[in-house]
Amino acid sequence: MKWTVCQTALGVLLSASVTGIAHAVDWSEEPTYGTVNLDVGFLPDPYVISLTAGGSDSASEAHSSCSGYISDAPDVDLNYDAGNESLSIYVESDADTTLVVYDADGNWHCSDDYASDAAGTNPGLVLTNPSSGNYNIWIGTYEVGELPSAVLKISELPPAWESSSSSVSSADDIEWGDNTSEWANDGECDDPRFAGPGAAAGNNASDRYHDANDCRMLYQSGELYLR
Repeated sequence: MKWTVCQTALGVLLSASVTGIAHAVDWSEEPTYGTVNLDVGFLPDPYVISLTAGGSDSASEAHSSCSGYISDAPDVDLNYDAGNESLSIYVESDADTTLVVYDADGNWHCSDDYASDAAGTNPGLVLTNPSSGNYNIWIGTYEVGELPSAVLKISELPPAWESSSSSVSSADDIEWGDNTSEWANDGECDDPRFAGPGAAAGNNASDRYHDANDCRMLYQSGELYLR
């Protein structure tokens, strides 16, 4: 007998599962969209994968508290070399999606709607003390045969949906920080909070809040948005 942790938007549920019970949902199957290998401190952050959500198997076959319909094989496998950072796994889609993760310790985690106004009906999980190893990830939908486009994001920062940037009405609402980055004033935004044509490639987490002039100018010109 092993204990399985299932995380939902409402908290963490603890339930027992019996080793060896077979499910139609099979974490050992080859992932549909491939395997991602990431080490702690990876860049760019978030790592983004475009895919199609949904399937014909009930997510409850993986764990009774999981919702939606998923494929039998994982959508994505993640091999993660952990450090002291949290691991966020979340989804962006115009459809109402769900998320199922089988972690490196053999625990099932489930999410429906992440507890954030910015998330809308998007699911997300934050693993605060992730182990190194293999993570199997599924994105589900609420209708069998519904196969909407979705984006899976893997991050060591808290989940940040692009739609949340619409709540920023002006540059005055953003905390820009200072210009102490070694890359400050080079015409690119080196702050990893931002994305868009004006963002530098391979931004480093240490430059967060430290490239104020570049990021403010590019944000005001429409070449950046907050992640």
